[in-house]
Amino acid sequence: MSRAVGFAFFFLLFAFNVKAQQDAQFTQYMFNPMYYNSAFTGLANANTLTAIHRSQWFGYDGTINPGGAPTTQFISYSTVSKWWNGGMGVHLVNDNLGPSNNLELKFSGSYYISIPGDASLSIGVNAGIFSSGLDFDELVLVDPSDDIANLTGKESQIRPDIGIGILYRKGNFFGGLSTNHLLQPEFDFGQDQIANQLIRHYYLTAGYDYAFSPQITITPTLLLKSVGFDSYSWDLSVVGRYNDQLWAGVSYRQSESASVMIGYSILKDRSLALGYALDIVLADRDSKEPTSQEIMLIYKFPTKSNGINLGRNIIRTPRYRY
Repeated sequence: MSRAVGFAFFFLLFAFNVKAQQDAQFTQYMFNPMYYNSAFTGLANANTLTAIHRSQWFGYDGTINPGGAPTTQFISYSTVSKWWNGGMGVHLVNDNLGPSNNLELKFSGSYYISIPGDASLSIGVNAGIFSSGLDFDELVLVDPSDDIANLTGKESQIRPDIGIGILYRKGNFFGGLSTNHLLQPEFDFGQDQIANQLIRHYYLTAGYDYAFSPQITITPTLLLKSVGFDSYSWDLSVVGRYNDQLWAGVSYRQSESASVMIGYSILKDRSLALGYALDIVLADRDSKEPTSQEIMLIYKFPTKSNGINLGRNIIRTPRYRY
């Protein structure tokens, strides 16, 4: 299968009425957990800005479809709430895949409950809009006589979107369960053959923080993803930190890729952190470029807040330890 034909086939599978993963994916998922589970909102106990740019199959240049390789941009801001024992935040995701473009804007809130025995429970909800768009001029049609062959230009539709999540923490362990796209909106663009329903996505997140010394901490994490309970995939990662400033790790995405990650907090107060991830594509290499790449920026704004009662002040993931 050539790269061009492979990409066109991948787009058809992704965009039209199949229960495949519809949400954007990130190798550095442990640094933006609010995207998957709103119960993580505000757990940094700080005003935190996170930005990620992902280039899937870096360097791909389509010969049939001029859209090029898929790219994703993510930006979020989270903070501690002044009005309740929890956090609030917002995130924006722009996910482009050739003729298809998805835009998601969500506002999140969470509420923290202390549990006897050095444990805590966080409950979160997010609400906002999900926009799906198509550029009909870039569609590659198998049958030129199809009704949609006469459609030109760009069209987008906007639907409301809601998600909920829960997170349990005890000592060095954390585990969460969440679901997004509860309303399962449908985008049809006036054509039944290109109708695409946004299926509920379910996420299970778990991890444990191993402190080998005062300077070295290693955190394995698991992200299990399911679409409508009809299909699932998982990411398994291990990230090690040195002196709470430098981190490096490895990750494996089921039947797709293996990855390496590295990051560093560059300012004296460690408020600014930069991260990079490189995926080595393992599956269907003939129809893709061999690597995908992510760059990430995290900035923690100065704050005079003394924080809130979280049971334990540090959530046990690398996302909150820079």
